[in-house]
Amino acid sequence: MGILGLTHDENGAALEKLPVTIKVAIGEGPTPSDENGRPRALFHFVFKRRIMRGQMVHWEPAPDVAEVFGDKPAELAVIFLHDDPREVCPSEYALWTRKGRLCHGELVQIANGNAPRYEMQAIRRTTEHPEGESWPGNHKYAEGPKKDQPIEGCGEGCPELESGKCGPSADLYFILEKFPSLGAVCRLHTGSKTSVPNLSNAVAQLHSWNGGRLKWVKAILMVRPELRWHPGQFGEWESSVVPILSLEIGGTRLKSLGTDTAEPARLLTEAQPAFASERRMPFVVRESEVERAQEIADEFCPQNKNLREEQTGAVTQSPGNAELCVRICELARMLGYNAAKTKMLVGQCRLDLVGLERKLQHELDEGPQLSSENGDGKWSRGQN
Repeated sequence: MGILGLTHDENGAALEKLPVTIKVAIGEGPTPSDENGRPRALFHFVFKRRIMRGQMVHWEPAPDVAEVFGDKPAELAVIFLHDDPREVCPSEYALWTRKGRLCHGELVQIANGNAPRYEMQAIRRTTEHPEGESWPGNHKYAEGPKKDQPIEGCGEGCPELESGKCGPSADLYFILEKFPSLGAVCRLHTGSKTSVPNLSNAVAQLHSWNGGRLKWVKAILMVRPELRWHPGQFGEWESSVVPILSLEIGGTRLKSLGTDTAEPARLLTEAQPAFASERRMPFVVRESEVERAQEIADEFCPQNKNLREEQTGAVTQSPGNAELCVRICELARMLGYNAAKTKMLVGQCRLDLVGLERKLQHELDEGPQLSSENGDGKWSRGQN
């Protein structure tokens, strides 16, 4: 019948985990061969598919999809596949690099008696916790004018947000009404401070207006030119025209508005046989962070494309372990370990850093020897 947890849940319902096969965008990334290239904004939608080139996966133009929508389309009819707005349009603050999200924060509900409140909470990969830890926690600035002061939390005041390394990040998941592809899903990513709230708020409004339902609901995804003002190089205000995304539904009257929006759901219901009323799981997108990291870093965060962890503050140590980690790094350097191997050791032994220091010191005291990693993950030593 199926595989528990992989294809079906404990109630026997199918887990519909869909891959992203089409990317919709309003911009082009830099040319792969040009290390100094910059992303280029567009005022229309483009469509791309994944292809393999050598050992790397790349997004290439999809002419079969583009042909359906004509030259430079600025509006697309899209259909959602989930009732939860957080699945349709997830958003967060994120510091993207080519290796993944170095830090990301989102809104979390905090219990506070009868009146719960919300605050931003971040998870960050650090030297001590490569898998991620609550940020900033007890971390403090390691250098600069704020040395030894607590680091600000996620949101306003965060040094990475103020420097532009971190920023809003949102994805919209859907299928195209004029190019439906069952078994897969389309994705549009944006890092615009205007487009992110536009999409998120529109999805929330549609969810509320439609009685908590989004699945098989149709909306119009638009890109429009808007004028923006910003400080210029010499202190004067300058203007520029930028593409801004929005999500809308429209009709000549309220009744037609609801009819047009629900049309895909009506057609689907009429097409289903009588026995199809059994409970089905909602669609869930299957897309890993590692798959997307290089694409997002190159197209949306060019300032982070070649960012190293030591340039971001991620190696700032917890106050209680700072000196201990310094000694561990120095011992590892004397033993000939590279930075990657040292980080791996610290991650493996993060609960017993004292033991790791003692082990490295013991290896150093015994003289020059080689260290290797066995298949079981344990470290052994061999004579020169």
